[in-house]
Amino acid sequence: MDFLTAKLRRFVRTYVESREDAEDVIQEAYVRLLRYSAQHAVENPEHLLFSTARNLAVDARRRRKAREGTEARYALLEACALDWPAADEVLDARQRLKHVEAAITLLPPRCREVFLLHRLDGMSYSEIATHCGISVSAVEKHIARACLHIDAKVHGDDSSR
Repeated sequence: MDFLTAKLRRFVRTYVESREDAEDVIQEAYVRLLRYSAQHAVENPEHLLFSTARNLAVDARRRRKAREGTEARYALLEACALDWPAADEVLDARQRLKHVEAAITLLPPRCREVFLLHRLDGMSYSEIATHCGISVSAVEKHIARACLHIDAKVHGDDSSR
């Protein structure tokens, strides 16, 4: 290995991470210098070689970072895709949700209000009792009635009518 190539290798290694990338850059820089100098007069071949190598190294670094970024995004998508439900599961869940919504709309108004205050608003039984002006026992009965009604409607048992 000659002095110029060793100097070029050290220079290129400041731009790229791997030895393989550095060797590729150096080889391509020499090829481009030879092609260019075959058709043009070159006053300072060493300067042109180092400029070419620097530009190639910067390009190689950009490509590597882009590739790593793309690989990271694909890995993230793949990891997320493992958590995504299958299309038939989504469809089934949507249908169940429609059944639940329909069952809730069929509840008597007070029963529906108590159920929604508990399940959607997160109110405790005693808070609902105070809010609605009824006893905690009445709240418990409304919640139980709502749950039984919804369960029957979702699972196709119409005995709750």
